[in-house]
Amino acid sequence: MYDESVEIIENRRINGKYFKLIFKSRRLAKNVAPGQFMQIQIEPALDPFLRRPFSYYRVSSSGKIEIMYEVLGRGTALLARKKKGDDLRVLGPLGRGFTRNLKAGRKRILVAGGVGVPPLVFLAENVKIGGLLIGTKSKAEVLPKSELKNIKGPVFYSTNDGSYGKKGYVTKLLLELLKKPEFRNAYIQTCGPNVMMEAVIKIAREAGFEGEASVDKEMACGVGACLGCMVKTLAGWKPSCVEGPVFGFHEIESL
Repeated sequence: MYDESVEIIENRRINGKYFKLIFKSRRLAKNVAPGQFMQIQIEPALDPFLRRPFSYYRVSSSGKIEIMYEVLGRGTALLARKKKGDDLRVLGPLGRGFTRNLKAGRKRILVAGGVGVPPLVFLAENVKIGGLLIGTKSKAEVLPKSELKNIKGPVFYSTNDGSYGKKGYVTKLLLELLKKPEFRNAYIQTCGPNVMMEAVIKIAREAGFEGEASVDKEMACGVGACLGCMVKTLAGWKPSCVEGPVFGFHEIESL
């Protein structure tokens, strides 16, 4: 874990929903696992006071780091105004990432939505997958093809309004895949809104599938000190920032 100042290389909107920010740091990029995150201090002053958590989206061997984010509040609105050459203070890598090595014969299905898309794209670029399922509200939120060109498997979209891919929730796509014989031993990994992940976990449990969920909680410190990101597991309450954010379906009691 490192805490250092970085210089923004690029910060731009890539579609109707997401921005992509790029900076370089060999230390912050060292041994990063998909699903891990960083804490970014948006402004040098104490306003906003708390750092904001962001998943690693892409890491290169040269130390270039990408994050993908959407404007959800004051902190991300300020971040979207940052320009090339501006500085940020970044703490990372933090947390526990997704399982990358599966037993032979298991097919990996990734289910993503909202801010859960970046870490699963990162994972899908580093391991072979049976499918990356992305749920959005409309076509305006669909990622440019250039952002998905290195994924090691097929990508499927669902949109709430039917403007792209399958109409409806992303769980419809999941149910379709799980009916296919080649996915009888699937392993499901998911990240996104809690309502979506709860539905994915329910489907998996009822059908007897194992998997993992990256639990998105408000993280003030990122190092387990403030206890503001607690997740209710079958073994008791655990801080998502250090015990997660990735938890096995078998560990989670409620999101």
